[in-house]
Amino acid sequence: MPYLQVKTAATIAVKLGAGRIYSIVGVAAGTGFAFQINDGPDTAGNVRTIIGQSAAIPVVAGAQYINQNQPMTFRDGCQVVTSGTPGELGIQYD
Repeated sequence: MPYLQVKTAATIAVKLGAGRIYSIVGVAAGTGFAFQINDGPDTAGNVRTIIGQSAAIPVVAGAQYINQNQPMTFRDGCQVVTSGTPGELGIQYD
């Protein structure tokens, strides 16, 4: 199962097409490091927010945001938006 380490403040296309997010874990907090997860973009370039608004969920070291027993699905793709001084966020998906 793929695993992505996010260590920058950026918009990252994790995967195109349908899939599931099995876990999101805060590895290191950074300073004001926050994230948002979007479904998309679709064929028209639109995204739908599935976690957070405006990259506003703070990354807390050791926090688990999604449990592997209840994965979160996405239809068009998985996009991660991060802001602040980077820490580290780990995302496990398929």
